[in-house]
Amino acid sequence: MGDFFHDSSNALTSAENEQQRISQKEFEIKLADINNRYSSPQENNAYFYNQQKKMLLESELISYKAQRDNYINIALLCALNLAEQEIMNRQSYSQASIIITNICTFLTIQNIHLSLNFPTIMKMSSLNYALMSHPSEFFSLRQALTSLKIYLGV
Repeated sequence: MGDFFHDSSNALTSAENEQQRISQKEFEIKLADINNRYSSPQENNAYFYNQQKKMLLESELISYKAQRDNYINIALLCALNLAEQEIMNRQSYSQASIIITNICTFLTIQNIHLSLNFPTIMKMSSLNYALMSHPSEFFSLRQALTSLKIYLGV
């Protein structure tokens, strides 16, 4: 079970690192826009250079966002696998709820609109069903999953 916890934490840390790269690229794109806005018409070469640089930055940004979303999906899937084990073992303290809450907080603070991959959606659905079989147990896990589902709109 510790592996799922550490794998999820590592993936979330990687997602946070990608988010820092995203913020940096967004800043560089804004600088390129400012350069274009204030360059004179006589500086056609500078304008085209800035446009090419901006397009390159935007393609890098897309790549970083895809990688960040992949890391988030990995972190979430590991947390859901951990939650599944906790339910099977009837653990009273849920580490998975902590990770899921951290993921939801990260998504909320960064205002990330995440598209879940199919395995994550399926695991969420099966966990939802498993939690219905234990209506009076796993309150923190149920609450964390509900918050995440509300944020993601699933």
